[in-house]
Amino acid sequence: MIDSVAVASMMMGAAIALPVISKKAPKINREEILCRTGLRVITEEEKSLVALQLTRAGINKPPEYLHGLKVCLASGYLLGMSFIGLIFSISPLLMLFLLAAGTPLMWFLPGMRLKQKIAARQAEAGNRLDDFTTYLSTALSSAPDILTALQEAGEATGGVYKEEIDKVLKENASGKNLSDALFDWGVRMDVREINTLISTLNQIYIQGAKASEKMKEFAAQVRISKQNKMMEAAGKLNIRLIFVVTFFMLIPLLMAVGYPAVHAVLSAF
Repeated sequence: MIDSVAVASMMMGAAIALPVISKKAPKINREEILCRTGLRVITEEEKSLVALQLTRAGINKPPEYLHGLKVCLASGYLLGMSFIGLIFSISPLLMLFLLAAGTPLMWFLPGMRLKQKIAARQAEAGNRLDDFTTYLSTALSSAPDILTALQEAGEATGGVYKEEIDKVLKENASGKNLSDALFDWGVRMDVREINTLISTLNQIYIQGAKASEKMKEFAAQVRISKQNKMMEAAGKLNIRLIFVVTFFMLIPLLMAVGYPAVHAVLSAF
């Protein structure tokens, strides 16, 4: 039996005490705590992989932060569900099921969110590549300097392109060669079209190819490739709609038309 009076008293006491405790308690550096916690469980092999994933997701956090977040979510779920089970007298079998199902989910949730963030950035980069190349070819027509053209195109495109171009320009300003900075951009994005664009930019920068014409050709190829992908997606959608139309329209139509005939045949005997 749940003692409703005791539960209500505990909740009221917590509601009153928590704001007071939060004001009196010293400020805690959450990121430092998560990093120290993650440092105890992460391996050296995982560090490099997680660091690359965080960079591709555009998150400026150390790899220990992600593993510390996993530990805190999983342990917090365990403690919270155990406390709820004691208060509401949940059966041990149901409690075991909730802990066994929820704890791994809490552990893998940050990694799942990280992969979604990477996929979203890559999709944005692919969808807006034609805009960026168009702005870049226009900027190269008026400003032969490739750094100025990259900055103008990145600001005009916005989003992930502005973030990445700013990183490329900062790395170049700190002394890194432009080709190396562009290569790092390709590693961060891990998009085939971006790597092709970087190869074209290296041809312009190193070999002195005609910048404006080269970028116009590349922009035209990107637009054609995007149109082909849209047509392919539209074709797949039409194929999928055939099954929907067949199920929701053809079958009821056959039933409506065939039922009188079947009923007449059965009534004749």
